[in-house]
Amino acid sequence: MSDRVCIGRCNAGQRRRAEEHVRALAAWQAEMNAWVHARDQETRGPEPVQPVEPSLRWNAGTPIWCLSDSAAIRSALADLDEQMALRLLAGDGHGSINLNERVSSSPEPNSPSPAHDDCDELIRWLREWENEYRASRGWPTSPHRGEAAPALTSSVAWFLTHLDDILARPDFSEGFGTGVLYWHNRLASAAKTRPRRMSKQLRCPQCHLATLSQIEGEDRIECRNRDCGASRGGPMVMTIEEYEGRAHETIEAAKVRRRAS
Repeated sequence: MSDRVCIGRCNAGQRRRAEEHVRALAAWQAEMNAWVHARDQETRGPEPVQPVEPSLRWNAGTPIWCLSDSAAIRSALADLDEQMALRLLAGDGHGSINLNERVSSSPEPNSPSPAHDDCDELIRWLREWENEYRASRGWPTSPHRGEAAPALTSSVAWFLTHLDDILARPDFSEGFGTGVLYWHNRLASAAKTRPRRMSKQLRCPQCHLATLSQIEGEDRIECRNRDCGASRGGPMVMTIEEYEGRAHETIEAAKVRRRAS
């Protein structure tokens, strides 16, 4: 386990609270300056209270992304092939497109097939990363893999083989991992295949609000209340097993109450 903080979304709540604390300190400092230099010091009021530094629980990287975020990147990378197929199916260029219509402030006409443009752009993006990685290892440049979907399939398969090493290297990990997540989100949005967010029945054990939810296909449940756990390091996050255990305890407690009544 590395001491380095995970750069992924698992620490998004902690980063937000750290940034809010920095802004609160800046506001407090401005108030202190005004208070110290007040002309009428007898009626200037009480001294501004310095904001309390929040207690943050950061998830560590292994070594750069945490295990959960690394798994999310691997899953997103493996899914790029299917998401692109759905993107091409949803926008194959045969819709009602006016080739004379221009994008606002753009001198160029619309592309007859934005989906195929996305496919070409993604393949180029992957090829550039592959060649940079190969160069860092002293390997020859990437072989020709054809065009469009077959090239994407081969490229994704190659990256899945080398992903563990790529995500462990500081010069590649953040850029490639973030890029994979970006592309997956972009294709899912374009193909309208974004996973649903499902609300859970139990209340959050930390803020006691009905704000627990799970993104379809993911193995964790999160509280969507931004103020949840303000003094505990951020909103509640639990595994499915932990949630199911709490659900079982809630059901059993309800049974006991019914028997007692």
